[in-house]
Amino acid sequence: MNVSLFRMVCIIQFALCGYMAVNSFVYIFNAPGWHSYVSFGAFSVAVYLASFIIQMLNKNYPDEPLSVKQKSAFNWLFVLNFFMFSLLLSYNINDVKLIIGSTKREIALAGPLFYAMVLLHFLITILQVYILVNMVKLRRALNRNFEKKSLDLDILGN
Repeated sequence: MNVSLFRMVCIIQFALCGYMAVNSFVYIFNAPGWHSYVSFGAFSVAVYLASFIIQMLNKNYPDEPLSVKQKSAFNWLFVLNFFMFSLLLSYNINDVKLIIGSTKREIALAGPLFYAMVLLHFLITILQVYILVNMVKLRRALNRNFEKKSLDLDILGN
């Protein structure tokens, strides 16, 4: 696991999901409904996840174990981000349906903002998969490094 790349991806994801969370929050006032609330909640969770990972990389990596509170937060965020991932997949499927079902004239009228949002949804989905996979790797690395450090200290103590 490349820690500097992981940190950079988390920063990018923080910015992109932060933008989408603000966009969803504004959408709550323009068109209130369950979709706007769910979208705001999911993107807010993704922002919190990215900040939590950056904090964990700064405080715990390479050999500090996670506290009980951090482990609990880690587990809840991991589960909640599968919800986020399902929402992102629904956005991507909806975008593909819109593009396939559109005529050439509708595509020409859609403009660059539509395609920017399609690209943004796809990019956030790819980054989310990368983050979820590397979360597990990070937790394993922290446990392995801590166990190795304690074993080294036990050997030195004898």
